[in-house]
Amino acid sequence: MRLPQVIAAAALALLALGAAPSAHEQHETLAASEPTGASLYNLDESWTSQDGGSVPLRAFAGEPLVAAMGYTTCKDICPAIVADMMWIEKHLAPGEAERARFAFFSLDPAADTPERLRLYAEAHGLDPARWTLLRADDDIVRELAQALGVGYRPNGHGGFDHSAVISLIDAKGELVFQQRGAQASADELLAKLKSLLAREMR
Repeated sequence: MRLPQVIAAAALALLALGAAPSAHEQHETLAASEPTGASLYNLDESWTSQDGGSVPLRAFAGEPLVAAMGYTTCKDICPAIVADMMWIEKHLAPGEAERARFAFFSLDPAADTPERLRLYAEAHGLDPARWTLLRADDDIVRELAQALGVGYRPNGHGGFDHSAVISLIDAKGELVFQQRGAQASADELLAKLKSLLAREMR
């Protein structure tokens, strides 16, 4: 299911307007985008995982998902995003960890091949039983970014300026909570995830 083309066009037009701001201003501006509020699993396009398999978003249904968008060659905020996700995973109890999933969606599908995603996962020690790294065509990436309220644009140096967002999504694909900003603490997202896991056990 496609988001209305006018929304995508408007988002791209807003990113293109104005003089180039500072890096701090870029992150603040890009982070201002709001998610659509619809279930993620209404988006029916498939992504390609680090093992080369085809993965529709609905494959994550049934379990809480901690998700973020970034790219493997990012040296700015992506390492902090992944570190926060790893910290959250580490602080789950054994019974909780098996029922949570983690997904990293690439903003740079041209460079982030399945092999590169696999090597990135291995370098960071990401457990493939819980972590899925994914890439898709540019239009599918834009659609998910709009759904999650993640602003991004090419930075002119082969990478992207993008907002720092980690999303907590429930078993139905609905957005429960978002950690926004590179300096945000992961404590609140961890607490929300634990609460969600406890609620779904009842």
